[in-house]
Amino acid sequence: MRTLATAETLQVAIDTARSAARPLQELPTEELLAILTEVLRDLGSRTSPGGMTLRRDLEQTTGLTSAMIEWALETTLAAHSPEALRTLARGFDHPHGGTRRPATLHALVLSANVFTACISPIIWSLLARVPTVAKASSRDDTLPHAFVASIRRHGPHIARALQVATFPGGQGALEDILLSQAEAVSIYGHDHTLRTLSARVPPTATVIAHGQGLGVGLIPAGTLRGPAEAPRLADQIALDVAAYDQRGCLSPHAILVQRGNGLDAEQLAPFVFDALARCAIKLPRGGLPREVAAAQLQWRGVAQARGTLLEGDGFAVSVEAGIPLRLSPGYRNIGLYNLAPGGDELRAHLTPFGTHLKALGVAGDDAVGQSIGDSLPPGLVPRISSLGSMQTPPVHGLVEGRMPWHGLLR
Repeated sequence: MRTLATAETLQVAIDTARSAARPLQELPTEELLAILTEVLRDLGSRTSPGGMTLRRDLEQTTGLTSAMIEWALETTLAAHSPEALRTLARGFDHPHGGTRRPATLHALVLSANVFTACISPIIWSLLARVPTVAKASSRDDTLPHAFVASIRRHGPHIARALQVATFPGGQGALEDILLSQAEAVSIYGHDHTLRTLSARVPPTATVIAHGQGLGVGLIPAGTLRGPAEAPRLADQIALDVAAYDQRGCLSPHAILVQRGNGLDAEQLAPFVFDALARCAIKLPRGGLPREVAAAQLQWRGVAQARGTLLEGDGFAVSVEAGIPLRLSPGYRNIGLYNLAPGGDELRAHLTPFGTHLKALGVAGDDAVGQSIGDSLPPGLVPRISSLGSMQTPPVHGLVEGRMPWHGLLR
């Protein structure tokens, strides 16, 4: 963690970012894309001094193992390929509704549960040509600062437009300094954080809310024909569960198995258990916080009493019945549930989550996923993806039903 911000240093960061608005806005898109490509290549390097320092520091701040950190960096940076950035830039240069001006200042309030989650919003800000001050969590500010350090090396003429300030949440005086001067405010975090900060944003600013959430996996009827297909599907489920130790808002906490498949939840559970065991070797889990250990003990006890529980070393699979779903405590605990075919029972399971449902991983081809997404009731706008890719969203896709430039261009 870097030095904590004070009122004076935070104001300097705000003034510095604003002073770089013109150079950022006058920079040709191709030059900006070239800078971003070099920054991401720098962060992805295992051998450069910056890359080695980044990985060493992340092991101290994230609570993840080195293998999981490397997987997270590789998959996140791959999603931000030069081709993906170019596609994204076309949308920012020609947003729906014609030309718009960039916000004068973007206050980006980051969370710490998924360390790579800062990459996309920082890139969106730069592509929108909005001077940005990122408020990093005092629990983990490693990657935002590494991004800033890299952009200073590869794009020094625009680096002043991106500033990072680290201070704990709940510091009202510091938060008000930042919020009161922003024209766009992105908030990533728990619902309490979202409510508290949103209430203090000036009426002239746009709040871009990203509250707490979860993911759910679905195996529609007819997509799993028999045991021969189960290992591949189980590996996809296990990867989604293991990624980031199941701590993110895209992490699945329940897998719904519609009847009409070659296997039901009880028959699929051992395959998922074996796949999680393989993941534990390739991508070991980090340490279990004490408060999570207590929740895990309770969750597993109830699972054993209500249905079937398969326990491994650092992971568990349960099979239960009932509505509402009993969500797992994370950290590689996952429940499987049988589900009637069709949409009625699926909607009954998912509707109570409302806007907290951030991701729906669907077995089968893209057309199946699209059909499922189209059948969801209004208010449910999860990102639809294939199982196995729930934790690797595309940089140019919809974000909770909105375009990435929402609120940044006015």
